[in-house]
Amino acid sequence: MSDSSPDLSALWQQQPTNHIDMQDLTRRLKRQQRAQRLYLMLDMLGFVPAIWVLIATWDELSSLLSGCLIILVAVTFVFYLYIAWLRRHAALATFGDTSHYVDTLKKQLLNNHKIARLTFHSCWLSGIALVAILGMMALFDDYTMDNLKRSAWVLVLVVLGLVATSVWAHKRAARFKREYHQLAGFDSGTQ
Repeated sequence: MSDSSPDLSALWQQQPTNHIDMQDLTRRLKRQQRAQRLYLMLDMLGFVPAIWVLIATWDELSSLLSGCLIILVAVTFVFYLYIAWLRRHAALATFGDTSHYVDTLKKQLLNNHKIARLTFHSCWLSGIALVAILGMMALFDDYTMDNLKRSAWVLVLVVLGLVATSVWAHKRAARFKREYHQLAGFDSGTQ
């Protein structure tokens, strides 16, 4: 090697470093923790009106519709359990050192992305399930044209709600992915 090679230790010390704003990081993680706990509670409370309506209208429902709704509630509960599992990083976070903050926030942002994508896909699957249930009911004469006319506004509201929720979920998925990449770039020093 020649004597004119740069001093590596001096070169290393001149490397730019990213300053971690601990207050911002702490604030973001605590906000995620509060949000995830609130979402867990709201998701669970979402079953209350569904089960109440099912119980209140049980005598009026055909056996086909009752079976479909029970299956729908059971599948929804499985989705709830999966989403609750995905929310665990922030909801159950203990605040340790800086690397723990960053790792927890990165894991939760990835899981938030998964939750948003699951929400997006569950919207169109719910639309298919609605059409399938109505189709089966029409096929077995459980659902007449009069029933369809009476419930048309409800079906329109449900479809509009599913479309709006899928657009919202798609935007949230993109946002969480972007936030994760920003944090991952910051953490690795490439930003």
